[in-house]
Amino acid sequence: MSNKEHVKKVNAVVCAYFAHTGYLTREEAKELCGLDESLFEEAYGKAGKIFSRIGSEPDKGVSKLFQNMSQEVDEYMKHISGYGIA
Repeated sequence: MSNKEHVKKVNAVVCAYFAHTGYLTREEAKELCGLDESLFEEAYGKAGKIFSRIGSEPDKGVSKLFQNMSQEVDEYMKHISGYGIA
């Protein structure tokens, strides 16, 4: 899988998170990330984990979102850079 595909997966988790919050529909999120159904479903599951961790604590802000997101996209980032960071 190319770096481009792993970047799309990271983007998919972000888009899917916004679908879980209700700011996007599931279809809008899928369209924005450009992945096929099975890969989007994987991202949607990861976003669901993030939402379940912070959905009841929205006052934790963006830092809490990125902290949890980093856990879910770490494997994709390692494919991109080898270290888990860009």
